[in-house]
Amino acid sequence: MSRRKKLRKALMGAAALYGASKLMGIGAGTSGKATVSDAQKTTQVPKIKRPTRAIDTGSKTMVGSKVKTTVDVDALPREVKEKAATVAKTNEKIKKAVIKRRDEGKLSPLMPKRANQISSDFGLTPFAAKAGKMIKARGGGMARTKPTKLY
Repeated sequence: MSRRKKLRKALMGAAALYGASKLMGIGAGTSGKATVSDAQKTTQVPKIKRPTRAIDTGSKTMVGSKVKTTVDVDALPREVKEKAATVAKTNEKIKKAVIKRRDEGKLSPLMPKRANQISSDFGLTPFAAKAGKMIKARGGGMARTKPTKLY
């Protein structure tokens, strides 16, 4: 073998040995500390999910459906009222903004705008659409399973 080929083979062997030693964690290049930091431990601790129950806030959406929220099962009546009041207040603020946009005609054509528009056959479905009706294209994996043209 020529000198150049021998040198190339030696360099490739050295690189392979270095990579193997890095994978196994031995040899030159190890930092010595292979433990998980405290910051990483806190992110890896599983979060304990408290049992909750659904409550009615007493508020209604733009189309008349109830607005619900969840509270802890052990919550006191005062805490339940405070949470319901907060959610209802936020909902009223959002509802006012949506109604303003509805009156300006800025809502989606498919969005129900009145309570009487809510029904089982509202909106575009593959079974209730008109022939040749085009809908917005969807990318990613859904594009293969959901065609953009409804026949």
